[in-house]
Amino acid sequence: MNATSATSENRAADNAARWADSIDAAYEAWQFCQDDSMEGRDISPEAKKNLREHGYDGTNKSEILEAIEEEARESILSLEVRSGWHSPGQCDGAEEFYLLLSTGGPALRLIGDLDQHCTPRRCRLEHQNWFTPWTEYHGGTAESLEWFAGLFWYGEG
Repeated sequence: MNATSATSENRAADNAARWADSIDAAYEAWQFCQDDSMEGRDISPEAKKNLREHGYDGTNKSEILEAIEEEARESILSLEVRSGWHSPGQCDGAEEFYLLLSTGGPALRLIGDLDQHCTPRRCRLEHQNWFTPWTEYHGGTAESLEWFAGLFWYGEG
């Protein structure tokens, strides 16, 4: 691997890290808005920043909750699903999904499986740079990635 490809790979991983951190912070801020027993001292500085950016004033949790969900839904570039191998006429629906988060060099996607109710499971991030294969990024919490993926509609289960 030469210095240019190492730098490109680092850019792709850095992009994945920024997205993972952003999704984690949004999920934590969303949880704060869901749980009336949580206090500001219970959340990370990144989640607090997310709340401030959405205009949280201490009294508007439901509005902020909606704003966090809306921003997440608007952040993806595309959503695609596919079904696995099956006999003709036996397809019960989608089995896998991916959300395209960024393109080019670097590109990033959130991929996972869909259960029988089209609910995302086993979500993971993959990054790619020009002329390189998709590489799994081991960042972001499984819970926050499933929350993010769960904000979208994948079809009837």
